[in-house]
Formats: sequence, C-alpha cells, structure tokens
Amino acid sequence: MSRKSRKANTDIQKTFMKPVTVGYVRLSVSKEESNHSIENQKLIIESWAEQQKTVISHFYVDNGFSGSNYERPAFQELLQDIKGEKVNCVVVKDLSRLGRNLIETGYYIEMFFPSHKVRFVSVNDQFDTIDGINNQLGDFKVCVSFTNAFHEETALDIKKKTETALDYKAQRGLFIGARAPFGYKKSEVNHNKIVIDEEAAKIVKKIFELATNNMGLTEIVRYLNENHIPTPMQYARAKGLTGKYNDGSGNWNTRSVKHILTNSTYTGILIQGKNKRIVENTHEALIDSNSFKIVQKNLQSKISNVETKPQSTENLLKGKIICGCCGRKMQRKRGTNHADWYFFTCNTNNRIATGMCTGMYIREEEIFHAIYKELGTEIATKEIINNIEEIRVYQRKKVSVKWSELWYNKK
Repeated sequence: MSRKSRKANTDIQKTFMKPVTVGYVRLSVSKEESNHSIENQKLIIESWAEQQKTVISHFYVDNGFSGSNYERPAFQELLQDIKGEKVNCVVVKDLSRLGRNLIETGYYIEMFFPSHKVRFVSVNDQFDTIDGINNQLGDFKVCVSFTNAFHEETALDIKKKTETALDYKAQRGLFIGARAPFGYKKSEVNHNKIVIDEEAAKIVKKIFELATNNMGLTEIVRYLNENHIPTPMQYARAKGLTGKYNDGSGNWNTRSVKHILTNSTYTGILIQGKNKRIVENTHEALIDSNSFKIVQKNLQSKISNVETKPQSTENLLKGKIICGCCGRKMQRKRGTNHADWYFFTCNTNNRIATGMCTGMYIREEEIFHAIYKELGTEIATKEIINNIEEIRVYQRKKVSVKWSELWYNKK
C-alpha cells in the first residue's frame, strides 16, 4: 500500500514539474472586506511565488463580486482555462477569496481541481494540494472544512448586516443606490444624497412633456432616436462611467422610456430597499406631482385600450420571426379591420427611428406554408435514408443466409 501511495504522489508531482501558476483574487462589494484589497492579495500571492521560486503568469481578478456568487466573470474564465489545460496551479490569499459557500468551495477543492490535475494553494491557510487532496493530514482536512463553514457563515452575517445598514439609511431618506437615476447625480459632498444633473434633467423633462401631451411610448422613442438624444447609458459613458454594464442596442426603447415615466424619484420621493421604504422631500424634484399623475393616467388609459382590443389567436411563432433587413424581431398583427388573418411586420421604423429598416412584411400563412414544405422535405429525406438502411439490412441478412446454405450443402 505504501509503495502505491508513493507512486501516486510521484505522478502528481510530475504533473507540477513545469506548472503554469496563476493567482486568483476577489474583492467583495461589501465595505467590511476593504482589508482584502486587490493589491494586498497580489502581494501575498507573489511573495509565496518567490519563496517557491516560481512566477505568477497571470492574475484573474473579480473586483466587486460577492463570495456567495460563483458566476463571477474572472472565476468562470479561470475554470474554462483549467478545462482547456492552460492552468495547473491556482494560488489564492485565503479560502474565502475562492468563495464563501461551504459546499461549492469544497467541490472545487476536493473534486474539480484534482480531477483536472490542478494544484491549489491557499497561502494564509497554509493549504497546498501538491500531494493530492486526499494526502493532506486528517486534522488539517477537518480544519479546511471548518474554515469554509466559517467563511460561509461570515458571508451570511455580512449580508445581514449590510441589509440592516441599508434599510436604516433608506428609512432616513438617504440614497442607497449604486448610481443615481438619469437626470440626477450623486452629491460630491455627500454620496447618500442626489442632486440635479442639469444636462440630463433637460432630457427627462422633455420626455415628461411629451407624455403629458398624450404622446405614446412608441412615439416618444421615435422622437428621441430621430433627434439623436443620448440614452442614459450613452450619457453615463460620455461622463466617464466605466465597468461591465449592459449598453443595450444604443437606441431608446419603450422599456427605458416607461422606466423614466413611472419613476417617482423625479417628484422628490425616494422608494428604496428590500422593504420599499418611502420618504418624501429627500431631494429637489424634477417633475411636479400633478404632471406625474397625469402621465400615469395617460399610460394606464393606453394599457386599457390595448386590453379592450379583440383577442388574437395564439401566436405560435412568437419571437421566432426575424427581420432580414435590421435583424430585429418582427411583430404579429391582425389583418385589416381585425379580419381573421395575420401578418408579421418589422416595426423598427416606428419604434426606433425612420429609415433604419426597409420595413419587411410577410403573411403568417406564407410562413407556415414554408415551414410545412421544409418539414416535408426533411421527413421525405429521412424516409429515403431509412428505406436504404432497411434494404442494406435485408441484403446483409440475405448474404448471411446464402453463405449458411452453402456451408450446409458443403458438409
């Protein structure tokens, strides 16, 4: 047994003779983890590498991601590189940087890394799997489990404390969002207070003005796009916003306009937090309450009008018909005077801006006819293939029978 164990250890050590060593660092969104700075983690990992006379070839960095979430971009990139055999040694400052969930973290340490022949090192925990996870001292394995359990409990405690602190701030009318709503910005003196951003505020006021005059969402969107008015994300990027935010298509859409028109923040009210704390007069209003009520009434009336229209039959092709010109999804509509036939049309020119698409159009029955034709061809092809296979099987059986007869007659 001892000889087998030494051989196993030798095989594992051979794997790490020329390791591609990388570091993984993570900084949580919680301020309570500020002592785990990115630079501090890198220094500790590099110090370990110097002692081991090796070099950290690359750092995978997740800045602003919770340890309870394992869908972190850099961590997922690391896993893909491990699967692609680009990495065979991962070093972290401590186990909490890998994650704060007992089961998930245990899976990576005890299953994922060993199965891909990857050495894992946690510097501060003095944990190293160079001899394999199963060859660690028994007491130390227990220690690692307790450490992971402690980190998981710490994550839950931090989350609870953070939620309590944010709820307390929300009750006092302090702004707790990461970014101020479009039309506002965080005060340079107090980041828990929002003040008017004059340039963006003009756009918000224009949107409310159009809505007050009973202009629909689609018409407002077309007006904004045709006049090349920047979207909230475009405006934020122009003002220096960085980070992995979804920039969208670069055009206004009904969802973004509706979000602005239904946001009571513009009336000087903050509704925040998990418990939806409502505090009035927390900041200067952009829109007076009467105008806001008129807009809500107009929006509701338009929704009611849509609901009173005759019900259409089920749209079996919903989300599957794409415009060949602009690449956007086409909308299904009922025939003229609500006749019982349907067609698909591209509304890009109406919804986004004039001239962005040629305006594709096709009847629903034509689409189904094309589908049935294609299915018929596919089915016929498969039947031919199946028939050929049956003929081959039959011929093989026939040849087999013939040879058996010859053999019998020969005897």
